[in-house]
Amino acid sequence: MHNFDDDFRERTPEEKKERKRFATLCGHVTRRLMNDERLTRNVLELAVSAAFEETTAEKLRNGEPLTDYEKHLIIDVTLLHMRLG
Repeated sequence: MHNFDDDFRERTPEEKKERKRFATLCGHVTRRLMNDERLTRNVLELAVSAAFEETTAEKLRNGEPLTDYEKHLIIDVTLLHMRLG
């Protein structure tokens, strides 16, 4: 059973730092995808992990542009849920 008290406890400095790092990384993915820029290193790794389909992940690895729908799934669906999770 879920303990809701854990949702409202004070986060440690390390947890705050990690959440900020992850949010920054999500912002880099979003900006670069919206500008059709090629993704590299950690930004690419996060985007690939957020891709729903292997074909989308392959496009990311190959530096190919994504469709607006593919961008939407990564940015507005998966990354949002990852940040809230």
